[in-house]
Amino acid sequence: MKKILLLIPSMAGVGGTERMVHGLSMLLAAPGCEIHQASFDAPGIPRHFDSATPFHTLGPVPRLPLPLRPLVYALSAMRLRRLKRGLGIEVTISNLWGADLISALSGGRDRKIALCHINVIGNASNRLMVKLRPFVAAVYHRFERVVAVSESLAEELKALYRLPSSRITHIDNFVDRPEAVSRLPKDCVRRFVWCGRFSPEKNVDGLLHAWAAFAKQRPGVQLVLLGEGPLQADMRSLAGALSLRAGIDPSDIGAQVVFAGKVSDPASFMLGARALLLSSHAEGLPMVLLEALSLGLPVLAADCQAGGVRRALQGHGTCCPERADAEFTVAGALLPVPLPAVPATLAVWGNILQHACEDEPQWVNWQRGSLDRASQFSSAAAREKWLNLIEFTGPHA
Repeated sequence: MKKILLLIPSMAGVGGTERMVHGLSMLLAAPGCEIHQASFDAPGIPRHFDSATPFHTLGPVPRLPLPLRPLVYALSAMRLRRLKRGLGIEVTISNLWGADLISALSGGRDRKIALCHINVIGNASNRLMVKLRPFVAAVYHRFERVVAVSESLAEELKALYRLPSSRITHIDNFVDRPEAVSRLPKDCVRRFVWCGRFSPEKNVDGLLHAWAAFAKQRPGVQLVLLGEGPLQADMRSLAGALSLRAGIDPSDIGAQVVFAGKVSDPASFMLGARALLLSSHAEGLPMVLLEALSLGLPVLAADCQAGGVRRALQGHGTCCPERADAEFTVAGALLPVPLPAVPATLAVWGNILQHACEDEPQWVNWQRGSLDRASQFSSAAAREKWLNLIEFTGPHA
């Protein structure tokens, strides 16, 4: 029985990476592998996605000034190495750059895989990964495999860090239709849902500007924002500045925008909605997008880097964040990244939102197309690829 460790900075959140680690644990455990999860959460911090998979907390990694970080990373790597040795880990799959770095520093005889979820180019949160490109490249060259969650992300990482084709591959994110009951009221309000972390790359400010222009012209619509993050308070203030009536519950039919906060079951807020909205500057292959497709929910998304969103919606050609119009797809539409400084981008969003509200035949076709696209990203489709990869990365002789 192969012993596999899934390593992640934190399992306390409800984001796409945490959801992916939880799903991958289930996927790999089914064939008989012994799976463990480890994070750098403080001892006693519970993971949000609970399961029978053993969970180990290695303690937090303090965010010290850059000159002092090597010491902190070295101490974390020692804790990880001790855990791997005690469990007899043969394969470590790290998720996100912080975990990748510590995995590489931990040494040991385990085979190491880096699972990359988020693109680097155009992503403000990953700007240091561009600035320190030679260092990041040196780290990734120490992994047996670098796996991206989409083909376009794999191409970006390959070019950025000069990774040979033998070292990098992609396995699409996967999701199965969740069991959920709608928590949205059954009334005449047209609701659109956004789900994610309130951070710069998610571009919630651009979405709010687009929504404000649309909602002022179209009564009976509501934007439901699911999640939390460092910019949450700023976005509440922005909603007020844009004269959007804000609430905290979708049942408030007078609220034009609802800040629902962190929810454990985003699928229950998607069921019954008109569409999922994605306004990001950059994405890998968002789990929330795949979950929406699995529910038959159309997706209206920014045609952002690195192209995973475009592929999921089956767009043509390459991604174009600065596009001048909307591209209709089988499961929704690809739009320009909404920018407050570029009113034309907001107008494109307003037009497609109006279309999604009024064109019932098109909306029904999008629903069917969403379910069809979801079948391409099922756990069954991913299982064989992951098992082949794990088998190839067998223990050292």
